[in-house]
Amino acid sequence: MVKVIIAFIIADFVLSLIRVKIPVFTRYGKKWEQKTYFQRFSEGFFPVLIVFLIGLSINYYHEVNNPTSYEQMLIDGDAEYLVVFGDDYIGDADVALEIKQGHSPDSICKIISNICKEDYIHKGGEALNVYADGEEYIIMDGDVNIGKVATLNRKFGVVLRFYWNSGT
Repeated sequence: MVKVIIAFIIADFVLSLIRVKIPVFTRYGKKWEQKTYFQRFSEGFFPVLIVFLIGLSINYYHEVNNPTSYEQMLIDGDAEYLVVFGDDYIGDADVALEIKQGHSPDSICKIISNICKEDYIHKGGEALNVYADGEEYIIMDGDVNIGKVATLNRKFGVVLRFYWNSGT
């Protein structure tokens, strides 16, 4: 994105410099000839730059305040959970999944249990149990701790970071 901004500013600058010598997008006449080089440059460079910056601001506001298509799937109930990627979300976890916000700790325990039974059954056996321990959720197989889940709140969802104990 930074490269696009820099490229646009350079292109705007070059076109404005050309406009100083040649009346591009203007009527050639006495008014143009009577203006200084700085006035000619300013009339081309600054309005285009301001419109570009306003467009960037609107786009940034839209990206920050609206959910992505995947987050919208969670909000609408089309998906119960989604895999998330990126170091910001996964960190040092083994895997990270996102669920929608608004779940109670008990319902998050049920979701984690369902995820373990559906997708990670090799991590748990018949006696799979999940319970909340403060901000974390502990995954037990009988009386053996097989992993934990830490949560990370986002604007439109909650990321569940799964940490499996080594040797399982």
